[in-house]
Amino acid sequence: MFDLWRFGLDVQQVMTTRVLRMMAGELSEPEARRMVTEKQTAYTTAQMAGAYALLTGGPVEASHEMIKVYRRAVRENCDRLSAE
Repeated sequence: MFDLWRFGLDVQQVMTTRVLRMMAGELSEPEARRMVTEKQTAYTTAQMAGAYALLTGGPVEASHEMIKVYRRAVRENCDRLSAE
């Protein structure tokens, strides 16, 4: 089941970490570039997963698959940024 609270907290943690690093001048160029490209990748992946699920399972399955893509991307960022 999708945990909206956990997702929201993870998003907030990623945003806060990046903003604080940016304000301190510690945001590396690769990380700044990653901020943009990962959004494009997540969007494209979610659209493809949603389209496939829509064709094979219907609209509810499509929305679940799209949410999974975004949740996975945010969780990976959260883990990576907290390990640095």
